[in-house]
Amino acid sequence: MRRSKPLRSIIYAPLFFVALLGIGHAQNKIRAAYASISGIFTPVWIATDERLYQKNGVNADLVYISGSSVAVSALIAGEIDFIYGGADPIIAGILSGADLTLAGFISNSTPISLWAPSGVGKLEDFKGKLVAVTRLASSTAYMAKVAFAQVNLEAMKDVSLIGAGGYPEALAALQGGRVQGAMLSPPFTYRAEALGFKKIWNGANVEYPSFVLATRKSFIRDSADTAQRGFNAVAEGVHIFRTDKERAMRIMAKYTKIKDRTILENTYADNKDVYVPTLRPTPSGIKPILEILAATNPKAAAAKPEQFMDATLSRRLEESGVMKKF
Repeated sequence: MRRSKPLRSIIYAPLFFVALLGIGHAQNKIRAAYASISGIFTPVWIATDERLYQKNGVNADLVYISGSSVAVSALIAGEIDFIYGGADPIIAGILSGADLTLAGFISNSTPISLWAPSGVGKLEDFKGKLVAVTRLASSTAYMAKVAFAQVNLEAMKDVSLIGAGGYPEALAALQGGRVQGAMLSPPFTYRAEALGFKKIWNGANVEYPSFVLATRKSFIRDSADTAQRGFNAVAEGVHIFRTDKERAMRIMAKYTKIKDRTILENTYADNKDVYVPTLRPTPSGIKPILEILAATNPKAAAAKPEQFMDATLSRRLEESGVMKKF
């Protein structure tokens, strides 16, 4: 697992210059962060390992920042330009007046599911119990709220949630008996299954932007070309994931540290069809998050989904015909 680099290590990076037909061409620079280690993030890792950013005429520093809330703070401060993670903290930041926007939905569904020991049989059994999520402001916490709401249980009131830090930590907490349930994503769901835990609830059919590309509105406005090139690189990473299984699994194994081929193949199968090829954001994906936030934030109740998204980059990608060249 890649450890978070200090944020200062991704600031003040020098521009790289390359010669093209004898003419000096200054490549643009993007600083990006992903907020969790899960197989669903493989297209972003592909974009880095396969030098798709450079192919699209831009250099990129990619770092792992555990926890979306920390990454969002770095994005607001201008220390990074792109976040790859869940939509929830971005929407919350916009409600607070931050200069942020959802520029792309890499996935509008999620393979996140709830796992528990064999003694727990249904969602109702979690009343009064403790469930591990990655962070309290994360897609796993949101999906836990959705799951328990289906049986009229309120997360953080009827069922306690604890932020474990990441999927490996959440599984470790479940294995160690410190929690009675854990929200997990492949490939860690398969590790849980191998350890004898069982799936209680699956969020695969819930429309939810679990994996988005977020940036500052001002970045799209002031650095439109750079933003577009970085966006296109990730879209190509999605295409490679969907069309080149072996390459995708090789890179997935590198970042997740999973070597078991069966687990990798199952994780690949779980994620192959969850991606949005054009990365276009949708109001319908934002709406359920606003409904959840409205319970504690009056601004969310009055907000329109469209104010949280900017489809400029996805629209330009579709209009450019670039996808046909992948």
